[in-house]
This record gives sequence, C-alpha cells and structure tokens, in this order.
Amino acid sequence: MAAPLSPDDIAALESLVDWWDGAGVEALPPLPEETATPRPAQRERPVSRDRQAPPTATPAAARAAGFGAAPAQDGRKIAAEAADLTALRAALESFDGCPLKATATQLVFARGNPEARVMVVGEAPGKDEDAQGAPFVGKAGQLLDRMLGAIGLDETSAYITNVVFWRPPGNRKPTDAEIEACRPFVERHIELVKPEVLVMAGGISTQTLLRTSSGIMSTRGRWMEYALPDGTKIPALPMYHPAFLLRRPQEKAKSWADLLSLKARLGG
Repeated sequence: MAAPLSPDDIAALESLVDWWDGAGVEALPPLPEETATPRPAQRERPVSRDRQAPPTATPAAARAAGFGAAPAQDGRKIAAEAADLTALRAALESFDGCPLKATATQLVFARGNPEARVMVVGEAPGKDEDAQGAPFVGKAGQLLDRMLGAIGLDETSAYITNVVFWRPPGNRKPTDAEIEACRPFVERHIELVKPEVLVMAGGISTQTLLRTSSGIMSTRGRWMEYALPDGTKIPALPMYHPAFLLRRPQEKAKSWADLLSLKARLGG
C-alpha cells in the first residue's frame, strides 16, 4: 500500500497542477478532499499569447443553437401586412422567427402560376428544394408533376408551395414550433392566392391547415373545407405526399382515385 503524501508532496503537486492550469492543460482530476490542503487565492493570470480564445460563433450558428436570438417577431402581424405575394416573400426573407432559416441554404417559396385554380401545399423542402430555392423539384416533385399532368395540370394551371419555407436539417419532419412559426405566412399565402381548390399533400399539411389531429390515412380522398379569414370556404382535398408514394408505390391506386376526384371537381 502506498504511503500517504506528505504536506510537502501535496504542495509540490498543487504547484505543478497550477502551472499546467495556467498553460491550458487539463490532465488531472481534482485532488481528493481528504488529502488536499487549502489553496491560497490565485491572482488572475493574463491570457498567454499561445492560448487563443475559442472562435466566436456566427450569428446564424448562435440563432440555430438558441443563443443570442433577436427579440421575437410577430409573424402574424408581419404576414398580415403583406399586400401581395412579392411583399409576402420579402417578409419571409427578413423574418427570423423560424430557427430553420439559420440552417437552410435559402428560402423555398413557391413555383407555378399564382393565378391557377389549384393550389398544392406540401410539407417542407428537401435537399433539392433547398439547393434550387423552389418546392417539389426532387424525385417527389417529379412524381407530383406526373400526377398533375395525368389530369391535365402543369405549372401554368397549378401553384405549388409548402407549409414550411426552409429545409429541416437532414430532411427530418418539422417540429410543431417550426410549423407554428411558418403558419401565419402559409395562411396568408393561401389568402392572397385564393385558389378555387386547395390540395394538401401529406399529413403535416393536412393537419396544419385543417387544424385536425387525424392522420392522412383517414383523411385522404375526403373533400373538406378550408376557411379564409373573410369567411370564404375553399374545397380542400388531402392526398398522400408523393414522397410517401415513392416508398409505398402500392398506394398509387388510391392517389389516382383522388386525382380523378380532383379532376371532377374542376369540371372534367
């Protein structure tokens, strides 16, 4: 069994630890309580030229981590003040209330014809959408275009956007907080476009816009109503998201039935 340390040994060890501490080395745990002697108050040491302060986080990284965030912005007020789609896009560009903005490459607003009779609202941008700045441009978007084309719709006769305007990291599902941050803008988006028919692609879009907890499996294919602030009721059709159909192509027959229902609603 090792002999206990003498007071001189402890003092020498503490002096060594102090020297290492001053050099930025953290190699030893604290001395045991029962053997450590009271340490005199230490003078504040100047930072050595060889020891550099840790890099300062960028504002975007700080916002993403939840630190140094700007005062909360009133998204509903900002969205309501947008008189047209150009103003709404500009408002989103300057809006910092959604943390996804700090990690995304750019805003993903919309594509297609805002004067079209049909407005499609999906869930959130993916990698391809984040890179190109337009919704539904990846594999799921290509499938959506083929689906709409099968009933005679294209970018001139449909307008496409998402509930969330920035890509969630790793293509994960947006959180409730991220959806609520974007909600005033997507609702104002629909209000400004005022489509004849609203198509909700996916469960997140359906639950968000219809304020329902029902899943897409029980709501798809059922015509519902989306109410504008002025009381106007827009026929709304929940459908499977194209990304879901890529994973489960056996469900395409149901989506084809939904597309035929959409075609009939538009009058053939």
